[in-house]
Amino acid sequence: MPLLFVAVGQNGYRIASQDGVDWKNLQIGKEGETYRAVAFGLGRFVAVGSYGGDNIYAASSDGVAWETGKKEAKYSKYIRGLGFDGRQFLGVGGDPGSVGASGPFVVTSPDGKTWSDYISVSGKAILRRLAFGKGVVVGVGDRGRRAVSNDGGTTWIDAPGTKPIDTLADITFGAVDSAGNGRFVGVGLHGLRMQSQDGLTWSAPERGNEGEHLNSVVWTGEKFTAIGAGATYFSLDGIEWKREPNLNAPLTACFGGGLFVGTQWKGRLLVSTDALAWKEVHKADEHFEAIAFGSLA
Repeated sequence: MPLLFVAVGQNGYRIASQDGVDWKNLQIGKEGETYRAVAFGLGRFVAVGSYGGDNIYAASSDGVAWETGKKEAKYSKYIRGLGFDGRQFLGVGGDPGSVGASGPFVVTSPDGKTWSDYISVSGKAILRRLAFGKGVVVGVGDRGRRAVSNDGGTTWIDAPGTKPIDTLADITFGAVDSAGNGRFVGVGLHGLRMQSQDGLTWSAPERGNEGEHLNSVVWTGEKFTAIGAGATYFSLDGIEWKREPNLNAPLTACFGGGLFVGTQWKGRLLVSTDALAWKEVHKADEHFEAIAFGSLA
């Protein structure tokens, strides 16, 4: 099956690569359009973002031709994160500036083209990143929020005893043994790492060096890889970690086809075989906010 990486970002930027190195078919939208998240599922890439008072959507099965649309956000219901749970795309968002009254919501789509109404959900803080495993969705967001949904995102149960200092910037799920037992792993500021088997009960926070912000975590099929400013952490099980210094690491990253591919300010696309040494392979005029990998049918 052909492999594809897609990066999206400011001014409606969308660009694709089959090998993570050679980037082609740059699509440019309107000035002010920003795609903040991209996910792969059902043989297509779906990007979400905003323009003015609207959310914008774009879907493509090849990274060349995109179907775009919009949905009124009323300047408050902006989508901040996106994932694919195996059957539908799930967007999460709200107003991060309203502490205690952020109005978190979800929106769903079977194909990345037609979207449900905004569904208000419980919680005082919005969710930004999602991971899927063991039949549930686990979301992490502002002010340390960690929450679980077992009905596709309509209702959420918050993990107890969370603290703003333990805010997770990214989350992933990995099957850590041959029996298929999985674990959710989240990462954050100053080398923060936490793990959970169910999304509700979490390990005590483990931290690294000050300023060593972990922005992305991926499961490679063999190990968890947490990528940050100045260091990358590796773990086979999400519990025991090995820290190694990195160079020129990205702000956000994905893994596919044996490669780590990421984005860095401003408009830089980077590639690495080990998540330690990163090489710039493309430079654009505008910043890429998110990146995803998919194996096309």
